[in-house]
Amino acid sequence: MNQLLANLRKTYFDNVASTVNCNDVQFVILTHILDDRPELLSAIGKLGDISLLIGIPYSINQATAENLKKEYKIAMPTLEQLYYCDYLVDLILTEKKQNKPLIILEIGGYFSKVLPQLHEKLGVNFLGVIEDTEAGHREYAKNSNKLPCPVISVARSELKETEDFLVGASCLFSTEKLLRTCGAPIEGKRALVLGFGKIGRGMAHSLLRHHCPVSVYDTNPIKRISALSEGFQTPSKENALREAEIIYGTTANFSIQESDFNLIKPGALLVSCSSKDIEFDLKYLEKNFKRTHLIEGLDFYQSEVTEFYLAANGKPINFLDGAVIGPILALVQAEIILAIKQVYQLEGKKGLFETSEEIRRQLAEKWLEVFCDNKSGRYNLKIT
Repeated sequence: MNQLLANLRKTYFDNVASTVNCNDVQFVILTHILDDRPELLSAIGKLGDISLLIGIPYSINQATAENLKKEYKIAMPTLEQLYYCDYLVDLILTEKKQNKPLIILEIGGYFSKVLPQLHEKLGVNFLGVIEDTEAGHREYAKNSNKLPCPVISVARSELKETEDFLVGASCLFSTEKLLRTCGAPIEGKRALVLGFGKIGRGMAHSLLRHHCPVSVYDTNPIKRISALSEGFQTPSKENALREAEIIYGTTANFSIQESDFNLIKPGALLVSCSSKDIEFDLKYLEKNFKRTHLIEGLDFYQSEVTEFYLAANGKPINFLDGAVIGPILALVQAEIILAIKQVYQLEGKKGLFETSEEIRRQLAEKWLEVFCDNKSGRYNLKIT
């Protein structure tokens, strides 16, 4: 990471963390192990013990992991293990410090199914959970009235919107890099964006800036009208799949399932901009299509009806290149730090919560002070 950016992030996070008063707490943090984590972890570590880092398997930078291992205990499970409830419960019970209050910080809702078990085992020492992503928010929302402790989600924060919009550019960068490795420029290719939420909208606009004809499909008709009003075509899903040369899934909710696969234009490329491996029905794909591995990050699938390419094994493509977002990422990461304070303030109140508008405004104001030049209104950064 650019050292100036790292220094600015440290300044920002330390300032935010200084407003949080914790009492002898410990954290288990399930996260991407990328080069934007050390400053965040350092700030959180000033609030309590980081008992365990759990790396998400498709987003681990090995150099960063080796450096973090010098300071933290790190578990690196497979994705299958993260879906296994007993594994997560045993991991927490084994690695946590005895009789010290615990807060879990996570990305993806992996702990949503094991909260009752953890609460039963830990009792009042289990203070709550902080969730970062839309996919995770949905998992906790499924049983929000049965949550045994406070769960604070930053997934639908205004600060998260700025990050999610830039995910599109990050995914486009990785797609273009993969295509150019194969000698195929992206410009002019007909693209389909499935989902017109925060990430989908950013993806569609990024493609448009790269001179790609863009269609959008969303199950919500209001979203389709929004896409149409912003200049995108909104054909039926069936017609869109038949015409698209690149298909981006941005819904975090199985945008392509079973019979959808046979509608895909022969030779098209499927790309996930979502979370985990839940954008496409990969189990159906593996069962009903012949798979041929081509190069790192690219596989070819064939059936009697059609054939197409799948990027990054159906996982988010931007993690092939570190999922670089830039200074904006610090906003929602700082919101996570302040959410720790809110966990204490909720005093065990059960349910799904968000941070306040006032907190977000304060974080944004401080972010502008640290990362932007007040005179020019530009990022306070240099390339090197």
